[in-house]
Amino acid sequence: MKETAYAYAVAYTRALENRMLQRADLEAMLALPSEKDALKYLADKGYGNSGSKTAAGAEEMMKNELEYTWSEVQNACPEGAPIDILLYQNDFHNLKTILKSIFDGSVSGYESLLLGPYITDPAFIYESITTGKTDDFPPLLRDAAKRAYDILASTNDGQLAEIELDKAAFSAMAEVAANSREPFLIGWADLSIALLNMSIALRGAKAKKSKSFLTGAMLKCKNIDNSVLLNAAESGLTEVIAAFTQCGFEDAAKAAEESVSEFERWRDNKRLNYLKAARYKAFGFEPLLGFLVGKQTELQSVRIILSGLRGGIDAETLRGRLRDLYV
Repeated sequence: MKETAYAYAVAYTRALENRMLQRADLEAMLALPSEKDALKYLADKGYGNSGSKTAAGAEEMMKNELEYTWSEVQNACPEGAPIDILLYQNDFHNLKTILKSIFDGSVSGYESLLLGPYITDPAFIYESITTGKTDDFPPLLRDAAKRAYDILASTNDGQLAEIELDKAAFSAMAEVAANSREPFLIGWADLSIALLNMSIALRGAKAKKSKSFLTGAMLKCKNIDNSVLLNAAESGLTEVIAAFTQCGFEDAAKAAEESVSEFERWRDNKRLNYLKAARYKAFGFEPLLGFLVGKQTELQSVRIILSGLRGGIDAETLRGRLRDLYV
């Protein structure tokens, strides 16, 4: 598809950026005395089209805001725009959630854990699994769903099933990116996999997971040498941090030295900053991807603030957990 085909969508996205929160908004929320006050602040800015001021209304507000954003971008995009790649993780998360609820016997209440927007209706996923009609699944989910189901049915190993589905999600993203032949999209998918592998190595070393377990959890990518990560993870946390530096991710090493949560904040910012580099392109799908991921990151920071206010966490601590903003 020619880049000029995205001209209208890019221009419309620029207008939608005016609705995004800025750092001053987050600081204003951090200064508020309660979650209720923060929800009112967001509602006054038209966030989520929700006037609810309760804790339960917070998630509804976030859901409405994200759904509105996606709806506007999808309606503005030309057919075939590669933005659905961002929804793959939601589909696989929903599949994981439904499988877990079925095998745990806790079927009721799983709906509150589902993520949207999505490509595949969670109700369809649930119905297909419980009636044994997984052959009806779309190709995106079909084979991975069967493998995860078999793992749970034969071993009840939820962690192994989750790894299987995570690998399938990122593999699907990489395949779509490769088929698009778009260097920017290929680079973003490969970076996402590299960051996933780094997270696996860091958490695996901390949990003292075996090398064979970690090998099965990682995916191949060009951005980082998995063998270096695997050997380091087998030795320990200090070695993993050194491996980050060895592989050219010195800033990741500095973040990981502080804590796993600080590394995860770096990881999220790294992914967003890759997309921000194309924010001011006049044509092409890249600004659309950046805007959508930017909105997701914005919502992540809003949730951190709301949860912190609810729990009485001080502003300085919350400030240290916030992600970068797109605008």
